[in-house]
Amino acid sequence: MRVMVAGITGYIGGSVARALRAGGHWIRGLARDPAKLKIPEQADEVFRGEATRADTLNGLCDGIDVAFTSIGVHDLSQRKPGIWEVDYAANMNIVNEARRAGVKHFIFVSTAGGPEMAKTCPIAEAREKVARAVAESGMSFTIYRPTGFFNDMAYVFNSVARKHRATIYGNPEVKMNPLHGLDFGEEIARNLNDPRFRNVFRQVGGPDIMTRRQVTEMAFDVLKLPHKISYRPIWQFRLLTDIMRPFNYNLFSLFRFMCFAFTTPDMTGEPIGHRHLRDYFEELASQFKG
Repeated sequence: MRVMVAGITGYIGGSVARALRAGGHWIRGLARDPAKLKIPEQADEVFRGEATRADTLNGLCDGIDVAFTSIGVHDLSQRKPGIWEVDYAANMNIVNEARRAGVKHFIFVSTAGGPEMAKTCPIAEAREKVARAVAESGMSFTIYRPTGFFNDMAYVFNSVARKHRATIYGNPEVKMNPLHGLDFGEEIARNLNDPRFRNVFRQVGGPDIMTRRQVTEMAFDVLKLPHKISYRPIWQFRLLTDIMRPFNYNLFSLFRFMCFAFTTPDMTGEPIGHRHLRDYFEELASQFKG
């Protein structure tokens, strides 16, 4: 199939493009900076454009069977661009271009927790609005709600590696099963032609279910450090979140996301893939220069 992948220079989009191309599909990658793409590993064709500017996307989806986007703000510590500009408006630009071009199937990546998280978390709210628009677009769709990716877990590893200690806010026994990007991409490639995965919402995760405490302890074990973990009530983190709002809405939105994830007892999804978080941490440890 001919697939357009937006967000192809990022962790998720890049992994999906690699898996789809390895599966024999033809890939057109949307990139603001084509020099960041690995050709032909990731894409057969590069479309230069900016998802936040609809006027640069004309022709993006022409001749395309399936459109995929996972676009979101790359660095939420920065105030601009904002989540409503990227996570919502940029993705809607792609949805509209796909509809105009007659794309038959659309794949979008939202967040774990979906509508429930959207009640309190602006990031989830923005992405779930896109998900609803896709579902009502007339195109067939698959909406994925991943529980989190390995690169999201890197913040736990890096914090332990730098500080030799860790702080867990909220419930340390929250269950989760983070997912490798390539496992996610291979799942999409496997099911691209399967009608059972059309017009569905899927919350997915990796093969290993573990608690937040266990993930943190794993980082200490891989680094061969004694476990030094302190525990703090979630109200302290919520206070920091509220203070952040007038200064950096992006960071406030990220902290709201974390408040949900730190207190919801089960953040797991349907297990897929075969890659393990410990192996990812081992790889980070081999590259770490402390």
